[in-house]
Amino acid sequence: MLKSTPELILQDAMGELYWASADLGTTWTQPCAKVSHTGEEGCFKNPGEVVPGGRGRAMGAIRPHPKRAGWLLSFVRTCDAGPGPGGMACRVNRLLTSGDLGKTWTDMVANSKGKVASFVDFDWAPDDGAGPYPPIYATVFRDGTKFAAYRGAWDYNIDFVRSEDLFSTHTLVEQCANAFEILNGDVYTASPPDCADYHKHGAKNHPSSEVNTNNVVLKISTNQGKSFNTACFPMNLPANAFEIYDFHADDAGPDFIAVDHIETSAIEARAPMSQLYASDESMSFFSMSMRTMVKDSGGSFVQDFAKVLGLEGVFIANQISYKAFIDGAAIRNGDYSAYYESRISFNAGGTWHKIPAPATDAEGVKYACAEDEFDCERYGLHLHGAVDWDTSEDWNGRLGGVYTRSSAPGVIISTGNVGDAVITDEPARVNTYISRDGGATWIESKKGAYIYDFGNRGGLLVVAKQFMPVDVIEYSLNEGKSWSTLKLANSIFVHNIRVDPSSKGHVFIIHGMTAESVHADPNRGSYFVVDFDEIISGGKVCGAADYEMWSPAAPGSHGCLMGQKYELKRRKLDVECFNDEDFDRAYTIVGTCECSRVFDTECDYGTERVYNVPNASQWPHCAPSDNVNTQCAALNHKPPTPSSNLRIISGDKCTSPGAALGDDGPRRRGHHRGRMFVHFIMLLAFLGVAAYGAMYVHANYDLGTLSTTVPNAARNAINGAYEKFQDTFGKREQATPPGYFEPLGDFAAEDEI
Repeated sequence: MLKSTPELILQDAMGELYWASADLGTTWTQPCAKVSHTGEEGCFKNPGEVVPGGRGRAMGAIRPHPKRAGWLLSFVRTCDAGPGPGGMACRVNRLLTSGDLGKTWTDMVANSKGKVASFVDFDWAPDDGAGPYPPIYATVFRDGTKFAAYRGAWDYNIDFVRSEDLFSTHTLVEQCANAFEILNGDVYTASPPDCADYHKHGAKNHPSSEVNTNNVVLKISTNQGKSFNTACFPMNLPANAFEIYDFHADDAGPDFIAVDHIETSAIEARAPMSQLYASDESMSFFSMSMRTMVKDSGGSFVQDFAKVLGLEGVFIANQISYKAFIDGAAIRNGDYSAYYESRISFNAGGTWHKIPAPATDAEGVKYACAEDEFDCERYGLHLHGAVDWDTSEDWNGRLGGVYTRSSAPGVIISTGNVGDAVITDEPARVNTYISRDGGATWIESKKGAYIYDFGNRGGLLVVAKQFMPVDVIEYSLNEGKSWSTLKLANSIFVHNIRVDPSSKGHVFIIHGMTAESVHADPNRGSYFVVDFDEIISGGKVCGAADYEMWSPAAPGSHGCLMGQKYELKRRKLDVECFNDEDFDRAYTIVGTCECSRVFDTECDYGTERVYNVPNASQWPHCAPSDNVNTQCAALNHKPPTPSSNLRIISGDKCTSPGAALGDDGPRRRGHHRGRMFVHFIMLLAFLGVAAYGAMYVHANYDLGTLSTTVPNAARNAINGAYEKFQDTFGKREQATPPGYFEPLGDFAAEDEI
């Protein structure tokens, strides 16, 4: 069994010099350009200097193997200056691999001996460690003549292949698959729908090999590419992009796929939105879960969609209100944010609900909807998501989004506001909210926008005020009911708070800037290391009497969540103590529930929720959608849809589904989702999975100001310890591990696919 290699750090200086450490920075392999010729044998060689002509350039970050120590992949443009002298040879994109941490490299175009003309994209394939070389997936041109006519767009002659011997040989996985992604061992491909027609009829029907359709086919393999299922989506519209959400690493297939369709309405086409689809058990038939889900208006495809970690089936998302498309005149300069609304689901997207506003604000003043101030139909609690944080141009607009930890099931913290829409442009009106029961109820814990993180398995919450210099942080031992302050040595603008990825520890990093601009303070980067073991040295360790049993459940479900009854131990709200280091909040199953039409069903393929049903006994009601896609080949093998248009939600463990689905519904069914959530993060755009430190420095600091002698200079530029802390402790646990396709975009080495 192969083990992961989390100790690896790669540091590069603008793709020209590379350092590597296999022991979290204790020792470093130096770049060959910085050592004497006599010492070059053990140095890190620039892969761009290995290609023919010696003047190539690595595109994107070098990608380490997630399990085999020392193995690297680098995507290299043959000629640094583009086509230029050398003609066709300069256009070739090469994939290089190293098995000794960059000391030597193998050019796999050369290794193929003419069987690969050029690489387009690449990734490590799932690897059981049995072979001498790690298997590799790639999209390639296999025919040099076809590659000579390539103009950079999607092409019928790009194929998806696999090699287990560094491309001395390779096998065809799927013809015409121009894009692929690997998530939790599953393989996703995107290809033009008329691939077979092109290769059968060629120039007769296709004067050019450039793909001339504005649609793609998404396929899913759960057996490492041996076979694929075609994903059928009911909306009969072309797709710009897909984002895949797979929250169950041990189970086959995706949970959700968000699709950015090419809308026919002008006002919808301009809206920053995608449609969220839920998978069925077969991973072939996706039903509409949420329309108009908020996404980034730029090209990153970040979306306001988050799983509540540690609880099965609970999700929070933002969507654009239907009223935005009725009152198009109210949209100014493409800004739809006045119509962003938050929704929560307790059954994996089967139904979505408004989030109820807290009874009072943080100062005890009662909340109530004023007709002259709000649209009371839309009134409730609205929370920020990933879009605000990930797409803000600077730290002054980054509002903390929905944040949870698997080690603290049920505890949610987020910035937001009470009203009829998410406030995105007035941070002064934003406050900080906490739920301790999985989103069923909320309190306004702090006036103003704060940044936050959990420690002590959710028992310690640390926050800091945003957008102003502060010389204190605050912490709570009772999930935000009360707060204590801790003085810092000097004032800083706090940008973020970090703790170890498991949220088990007591050591936090508070990092930010001492000044808003580099002109005010050239050395403004600052951080504090806060060890709460030292601060609360006499802190009480919780005993058995300090805990209570809690049953997470969908409101009104008689104690059920996704067809089961759970119990888990949590600390009593009025008790202030530290969880023991061995404390585990894992829940136990204490019973199953009979399937309920309200809590355990979702709409089947080609139908969607109708919420204004006059007869309550018919709710939830699913009505046929307009313009449903009936051309998907997999529909020939689809089981019949019950007259209720319902199906049991994938992963739901309820029993006796017949009554919930109707008399003609299936009596038994399987489940592809497991109970346990296994976290997985996809780093896109050729980012190495272990090179967190290098990524942070490259994205946030000017590498041109750093010394190029040793990588310690990069760490010194941000006050020393933070980089090693991040490489040791990792990044924040993410609730949205997506795979991203941009099917019809022009190809470049930096494409996020």
